[in-house]
Amino acid sequence: MEDNLTQSKRSNIILAPILTFLLIGLGQVACGKIKRGVTLYILSQILFIVAAFICIQPFPPFNIIAAGLILISLYLFVIIDSILIAKNPDNSLKLKPIIGYSLLIAILIVNSSLIHPVISKTIKDNYVQAFKISSGGMEPTLLIGDQILVNQFQYKSEEPKRGDIVIFKNYPKDPSRNFIQRIIGVGGDIIEIKDRQLYINSNKVEEHFIQHLGPAKDQAEMLDRLIDFGPVTVPQDSFFTMGDNRDRSYDSRFWGFVKRSEIKGKTSLIYWSWDKNKGKVRWERIGKIIN
Repeated sequence: MEDNLTQSKRSNIILAPILTFLLIGLGQVACGKIKRGVTLYILSQILFIVAAFICIQPFPPFNIIAAGLILISLYLFVIIDSILIAKNPDNSLKLKPIIGYSLLIAILIVNSSLIHPVISKTIKDNYVQAFKISSGGMEPTLLIGDQILVNQFQYKSEEPKRGDIVIFKNYPKDPSRNFIQRIIGVGGDIIEIKDRQLYINSNKVEEHFIQHLGPAKDQAEMLDRLIDFGPVTVPQDSFFTMGDNRDRSYDSRFWGFVKRSEIKGKTSLIYWSWDKNKGKVRWERIGKIIN
């Protein structure tokens, strides 16, 4: 009997943290502490939302550090708690093994197919979403390999303005594709480009963040609109956007205006950056506010 208890205790100690890593609270449920497991699961989902909200605050790198500490502390606490509970051989799910394991698997399936997608969608649609930069249209502000956070909460209380770098869906060849560009003009603005110089409402605009490299070899047909464009008037409830890599950006000069309803959020900061060509991390870019 003692050997069985020892074996059961050992199995619980190994199984509980593994289940907890798969789903917070599941290790506690496996040890028979169902209410405790459910409570920890609900608490974890609340803390995920809190961490997401902290990530989009303009205090790098402290916002990322704070969010990371919250999540790491949560996982450590729940895993240690599950191990302590599992040390008591009396703590086990009072079900037959087949029924017990079937229940645990069912919980994982329900969470992954129903609960987790709803919570993830809530965070992405209302708070923050991560994106990876895969093209050079926003260089030098955003580099290929930068991974950024987009604030999807800010425009719920205010309107996008000139200079904001936003993410939107307005790509004519693939409307499902997300696009990242800078807002140049808002409703009512008159946009004109003369010899690559931008004018808004007939006023010359100095842009320290752009670069002119000339069009790529396969983009020679773009040259006319790169040098001179407009004037055009931005419709109300719409925006004129361009990439900072002006000669290699496919933007409002070519496919028109971005509607307000198409803008999903404002870029916040770079949380990771990988230089594929050099095979190394761009440490100096991590935590950088995008502006």
